[in-house]
Amino acid sequence: MDIISKFAETSVAAINLKTLAAFVPILDERKAEIEKIERKTFVYDDKRHTRNELDVYYPLKSTPTKSGKTPILFFVYGGGYNTGSKEFPEPFSMGYRALGSFFAQHGFITVIPDYRLVPDVKFPASSENIRDAINWVFANVNAIGIPSIPAPDVDDVFIMGHSAGDVHTKMLSLYPPVSSSIHSRFKGVIWSAGSWFFVDDASRFRTEVPAAQYFGSVEQQREREPRTLWNALSDEQIKNHPDILLVRSEREPDWLVLSWEEILPDIEKRRGEAPQMIISKGHNHISPNWALCSGQGEEWGEEVVEWMKARLN
Repeated sequence: MDIISKFAETSVAAINLKTLAAFVPILDERKAEIEKIERKTFVYDDKRHTRNELDVYYPLKSTPTKSGKTPILFFVYGGGYNTGSKEFPEPFSMGYRALGSFFAQHGFITVIPDYRLVPDVKFPASSENIRDAINWVFANVNAIGIPSIPAPDVDDVFIMGHSAGDVHTKMLSLYPPVSSSIHSRFKGVIWSAGSWFFVDDASRFRTEVPAAQYFGSVEQQREREPRTLWNALSDEQIKNHPDILLVRSEREPDWLVLSWEEILPDIEKRRGEAPQMIISKGHNHISPNWALCSGQGEEWGEEVVEWMKARLN
């Protein structure tokens, strides 16, 4: 983390590759330990030929749910709507491998699906892909289970998305055409470092091209942004919404800080209480996920685990 703290910039373009590069040798040193966690790959949509697989990471020892089964965490990576993969090419291949292993080491079956990206899709196709991956897991518990641990518990499910993946994750509980088939199963949603709104009337930031390609015109962006969808939910839907944990880094880009300033009061206004939150100390927008299993800067992940475990009791 010392090298990360020396990066003065906060914009994603400025810190992305050099943050990844900083963790490559650290994770490579720990590769043997990380790879003790078993990983399997499954096709969740055989009607497509690309970006239709998910990786499942298995605990050596599960954290038991009330029913004695193993809880599930889905993780949705980001990448600005037009990049990202459950497994990066070398020399960066250990990144999400380490994240999946970290949460599996803490007793959760961890699932990381691929999904389609801009320019091949538009809203809400990416979230629909993620929904399909989740529903495939629900329908194929026997296929993904392994004998050494209790069966996956499809009634004790969490989902965490980061950056653009956070926005896709929000759609799974805020956008009824996508959420209606799955979100009632979530014990909790972890919204990590993603936009709450896309159009800033004060012009403090602008929507990046890939996001505009995905969400559409300015008017469509307003209609489809998480803030609008949250405010459109009925009081009953708000009451029944899964518990929310907000996560961000200490050194986020300006647009994310502005989103954070608005999401907190918006949630508190509708739910009557402020959401729980984690601020990852010393981290930038990219580094938290890559710090997991590195032995440095993992505290935020430990806090997420404790938050999830509290909802299993």
